[in-house]
This record gives sequence, structure tokens and C-alpha cells, in this order.
Amino acid sequence: MTGNELHLCCAIRLAKLGGRDRPTTSQRMNAALAVMTEWLTLTGDSFFPFTIDDIERLSILLRKNSDAKIKVDIALKHGAECYFKSRGKGPCSEDIEAGHIVQRSTGGPLNVENGQIECRSHNNQRRAMSIEDYMKSSATTEQHSHGT
Repeated sequence: MTGNELHLCCAIRLAKLGGRDRPTTSQRMNAALAVMTEWLTLTGDSFFPFTIDDIERLSILLRKNSDAKIKVDIALKHGAECYFKSRGKGPCSEDIEAGHIVQRSTGGPLNVENGQIECRSHNNQRRAMSIEDYMKSSATTEQHSHGT
């Protein structure tokens, strides 16, 4: 999921879209308007880069996919951008993942309280390191992308 898609899924959740997999044209238009309003509230950006079909597809995904649901819940609680953005660990990648504050490999639970949004680059680079250890390390995604 990209950062924009995550923001859209958050707007979908806030618009409380549920419903059917085959909505009427009127229902699709009303849903799109509700989601665009939530998008503007969330992002402050009046440019809405999605189609009604995108909204419908992602609302179905959000309703049926538990991984997508937890990612959106984490983003709504802790923020929808990579935790490491602008923290001196290099540029973020476009793909967004649910990371863990306390890594699952060290006993951290899979829940919203232990989650944070991380880009794929930072999440892969951090692996089993704690946030504190990763922040102290010299590793950055700039080094990682150059193969060093």
C-alpha cells in the first residue's frame, strides 16, 4: 500500500463506508463525496488523486482484509507517515507498512498500541533492531539503496 492509498483508506474508515460490493450509482457518488470530504480534512490537500472505482476497490479491501484494517487503525492512532521520515535515517520509500515498536521477534504484540507506520525501506532496514538501536546506528536508507 502506498502512502496515498493509506490516507485514502483512513478517509474511507472515517467516512464509515461499509455497505455492499455492488452499490448503486447514487450510493457510489455519495460515498465518493464523503470520502473526498474526509480526505480534505485529513490531508488538507484539495487535490484528490483517486477515482470512484479506486474508492470502491479500497473500501472492499479495507472491509475484508485484516492486515489493511490494522494498518489503517495504526495510522489513525499514530499518524499515516513513516515514523522515521525526517529523522536522519534517509529517504522513505513509497510503500507503507505496519511496523512494530517492540518487534514481534522479541515478544511485541500485534496490536495498534504496538504499531507504527513505517515505509518499506526503513522497516526492512531496521529488521529486529529496537527503535532506539536503529536511531543510534549509522544505517540510513541512502546507504542501503547504494548497497553499502
